[in-house]
Amino acid sequence: MNASLSPEFSWREEFFALAHRWYLFLALFLIGSAVGWLAANLLPAPYRAEADLGVFYQSDAIFRNVDDYKNWEMGQLQALILSDYLLTLVQERLSQQDSFWQSQTPADLRQRLHVYWRNAGVWHLVAEDPNPQRAAQLVTVWKAVVLEEMERIAQLTHQLKQVHAELQAIAQAKVATEQRLIELQAMVAVLQGWQPWSEANLAEQRLPPLQRWRLLEIALRLDQSPAAENPLLASLPAEDAPAIAYQPWVEAALASVETERELLQAGMPSLEARLSELTTQYNDLAAASWYLSLYLGVDELNAEIKAPRPLRTEPLAALVGGVSTLLVGLLVGSAVLQWRRETRGG
Repeated sequence: MNASLSPEFSWREEFFALAHRWYLFLALFLIGSAVGWLAANLLPAPYRAEADLGVFYQSDAIFRNVDDYKNWEMGQLQALILSDYLLTLVQERLSQQDSFWQSQTPADLRQRLHVYWRNAGVWHLVAEDPNPQRAAQLVTVWKAVVLEEMERIAQLTHQLKQVHAELQAIAQAKVATEQRLIELQAMVAVLQGWQPWSEANLAEQRLPPLQRWRLLEIALRLDQSPAAENPLLASLPAEDAPAIAYQPWVEAALASVETERELLQAGMPSLEARLSELTTQYNDLAAASWYLSLYLGVDELNAEIKAPRPLRTEPLAALVGGVSTLLVGLLVGSAVLQWRRETRGG
């Protein structure tokens, strides 16, 4: 025995004494069971009706982090299923079937609804209501509206993909045009810097190789036609031609550059307008589809709705009440023993 305990106190004897009073604990259990049974009758449990959805995700989609994107889409789907927007559609349809639902709001419906899921696969839609018929009615309409909404979103996501492809093409065309204008501006600087050689002895000399290479590069970059059909390249004076012979060619090249610049600059406003139009259309479609992608889909997994069942039964409530009361009695008994031990030890 612990030295700190009084020899007058024995845990074993005290527990035996409690065990001999088993009838008290039995009485506690029966009283708790009666209270649980009475509570189950006075406060009837709501009924639960369930429906299943099949949620699939196209795992071969290429993203930097597929799992994060997939989990985000799953959360977005759950937000849609329990949103005011979708529950308003549910409430409107229910109101046409039963006048009870006319006074209900989306917030009222949301309190009765739950979604259970872990990942892609089977999602459980659960509706709870004190009336079993209304619980079944609620989950049936809810599931139907979810499927219809996801079908609408599937059509939007296909449109979104097409708009996104065109948006990328227009954006790339705009960037290419801007880069080409910068390139043409550099050509203009080279061609406008060309100075005809006024001195006869210089004008009649051959053009230095470096300067001829620059003009040759302009000819190749200005006209993307095959070399055999490139008029600027074909009209470039020969290597042994005097410098003065390049002056007409420089003027022709400068005119060609200016013509292309004007055409590109004239087309920029239409590119920017189309880009703005597609951006607005893309944003509208993305918002209307709840930012879900075509990689996520929902199917009707099981057409049948599980029969409503009560969340708790009277026998279960009686058992829970009896066990709870018995545990409380044991805790109280242990506290009394501890108090007696401290009292005698003191």
